[in-house]
Amino acid sequence: MACFSTRASGVSRRLSIALLAALGTGAALAAFPERPIRIVVPFPAGGGTDIVARVIGPHLSAELKQPVVFENKAGASTVIGTEAVANAPADGYTLLFTSSAFTANASLIKSLPYDPLRTFTPIGSAALHPFVLVAHPSLPANNLKELIAYAKANPGKLNYASVGPGSSQHLGMELLKRMAGVDIAHIPYRGSAPAMTDLLGGQVNLMFNGVSPTLQHIRTGKLKVLATDADRRVSVLPDVPTVAEAALPGYKITTWSGLLAPAAVPADVRERLAAAWTKAMAVPEVQKALTDRGLVPNPLAPAQFAQMLGEDKEAWAKLVRDTKVEPE
Repeated sequence: MACFSTRASGVSRRLSIALLAALGTGAALAAFPERPIRIVVPFPAGGGTDIVARVIGPHLSAELKQPVVFENKAGASTVIGTEAVANAPADGYTLLFTSSAFTANASLIKSLPYDPLRTFTPIGSAALHPFVLVAHPSLPANNLKELIAYAKANPGKLNYASVGPGSSQHLGMELLKRMAGVDIAHIPYRGSAPAMTDLLGGQVNLMFNGVSPTLQHIRTGKLKVLATDADRRVSVLPDVPTVAEAALPGYKITTWSGLLAPAAVPADVRERLAAAWTKAMAVPEVQKALTDRGLVPNPLAPAQFAQMLGEDKEAWAKLVRDTKVEPE
């Protein structure tokens, strides 16, 4: 009996320890978050990625029952803000909301201080971001075919703005130039807001930009829209053809936005964030706000988002090779 009792009490102790551990894990999961969460957006305020973050933010805050504070930390083609999150404590309180530059930079920057697929873990994707090719009204072209014809007749006369070397705007236009066989000069800016200011003022001729921050200028006639860069027409601009439809079959650029955390974040914290993100993305108000801005809601679970990131990294690497853009 004594032997049985000893074994029984040993089993009991092990069960008690396991139960306490399980309760501790549950408590940790229930406790997170205990303070505000900071989300770094590595772009200037007012751009397409920033707008999406702030549309979803209040609903994420409601799900987590804590304030969500956004910090715009732009510079160095998003590297400054992204590196800040990579170096932050992996506790779930500092997150990154970014775009396709995240994966494109792996092919554009020789000494990238982080690995997009290893330094970070996906929480959830937000939207696909169609871009529109817009022009100052003074440009003597009203559609993409006319633009290509004018550029061929006037090599080097036109220019286009981007938010910097290696950006989606830059690579998208370089691909268009290569496929169309035209010479249009690149004018890089530090963000879409100053680039848009100069486009509206006629200092530059053209620009690929997100639908959301550009739509009002199209609707008021301050800019003319020539095409969209995606594989489908934009719902809020149904009469505007894609680049592939208008003149260059096979042309397609896909940009996205989404939420990531440092890779070492605890699994329970990652799951809590992903669950809250999924619920925030499912709110009809969020879906409508994104769609009304010409975006395509694209909520993906972490595993699906991770797969998309890997595929996107390879796609940008091919685009960099095809456009012969030299890594910096």
